[in-house]
Amino acid sequence: MKPGWRRHPLGGGASQGAPGTTGRVRRPVLVLGALVAGLLAMRAAAPFVALPTAVQVAAPAAVTTPATVPVLLAEATGTSLYLGGDDGLLRVDVDRRSVRRVPQPRGAAGADNGLVGRGGVVVAVRGGMAYATSGRPGRPAVRLGPASYALASARPGRVWLVEETGNPHRWFRAREVALGRTGSLVEGALGGAARGTLPLGQRPVAGAPGGLLVHVTGAVGGLAIWNPRTARLERRLAARTPLTVVAVRGQVVAWVEQSALHLGDLATGRDRAVPPPPGADGFAAPGVFSPDGRTLAAVTSVGLSTRPALALVDTARASAVRVAGSDGALSDRCSPCLAWSPTGDWVFFSRIGPGFAIGAYRLGQPQAVTVPVDVPSSFPPSFATTRPE
Repeated sequence: MKPGWRRHPLGGGASQGAPGTTGRVRRPVLVLGALVAGLLAMRAAAPFVALPTAVQVAAPAAVTTPATVPVLLAEATGTSLYLGGDDGLLRVDVDRRSVRRVPQPRGAAGADNGLVGRGGVVVAVRGGMAYATSGRPGRPAVRLGPASYALASARPGRVWLVEETGNPHRWFRAREVALGRTGSLVEGALGGAARGTLPLGQRPVAGAPGGLLVHVTGAVGGLAIWNPRTARLERRLAARTPLTVVAVRGQVVAWVEQSALHLGDLATGRDRAVPPPPGADGFAAPGVFSPDGRTLAAVTSVGLSTRPALALVDTARASAVRVAGSDGALSDRCSPCLAWSPTGDWVFFSRIGPGFAIGAYRLGQPQAVTVPVDVPSSFPPSFATTRPE
């Protein structure tokens, strides 16, 4: 190559690098000429290759998704629901389709901290105070004492009231309160009930045979039974932190780690993982055991292409099935988020889509239904059930 010449950026030939000179462009000129000739040829041949006038390209048809119409409850359930929200306590007679507010004692204001149903009596916690009500007209609610939350005791007719004190060494103050027989209330009656305190790293999560089931954090964590007589931790189940909600029925404990559901046996210390049902990616909350303890009502987690739904777990086989028609089941900001009927043949839960509603499923039926009542309360509420008045 002669001095003063450089390769052209398009490659091939060379051009004079000094400004103001004419330069020589070889291969680029030939390429440009061929391109122009090709365009002229295509323009000349266009009339001969155009589509016939009779041929028309149809526009794509619009795809419409049919609206989902909820199936409404059309049979008797023999159940009254208690719904606890930040704006009060409601009693829903499912079969009569009626809703009424339950009177609360003075000072019972603040956020809903859960409901516990015990033999026709419901214990609610709000504003740092626990109170019990039978929901019957003319019978006022009874104060049970200070509490941050309440747990069902393993002994019939009793609940555990748990108060958070703020002292790290005695963070949880727990005491067992007797409610009396079905439909009756005994204010402040302890009747041999237990009590005690636990440190910050031992949170009571459920009543269990022999005391309280506590979630232990730290290097030696997991679930353990706190014995109020000895103030010591006894039988343990291995569980990681954090874990989501705990359900207990007899010696069986259910909990969720991340999205894995576990069934543990307090007697043996062993646990089994429950595979998620087809169409689900995992579990969001373990839910509640049926009255006979054979079935666990749980809620599946949100997946990439799936919505949360109600799932029923066979505790003997550690297998789960997803309930059709229960899409949109909720499992957050409520305690508990679902409940069984007193006879154990119905499950009630909160659901969303298209709006908030109460879902219901009867065992053995093909799908869940919606309870046709308007609930003037914040959602999702906490659940408890009793028999109708």
